[in-house]
Amino acid sequence: MAQPVHFHGANMVLGPPQGSENVADLFTYTNGRCSVSCWEFSPEELAEIMRTGRVFVSILSGSTQPPVFIGSEENVRDLVVDYGGVWRRS
Repeated sequence: MAQPVHFHGANMVLGPPQGSENVADLFTYTNGRCSVSCWEFSPEELAEIMRTGRVFVSILSGSTQPPVFIGSEENVRDLVVDYGGVWRRS
């Protein structure tokens, strides 16, 4: 399973819901309109992604899926800047 990772420019930490198990802190950047997180894949996951060209997203709410944009850091920065500021790079 991809793991959330801290990234330069993250300015908020979202903790797991009370009573949740196996849920890590999620470091995010927010500009008040967009929330961005960074995820890292294991070598085995990357091999599968390279083989299939697919990534699946699961939102743990069960009844809805909010708008989601998945892309490289550059692609996400290009989208987020349209809604406000972006994070500083190291």
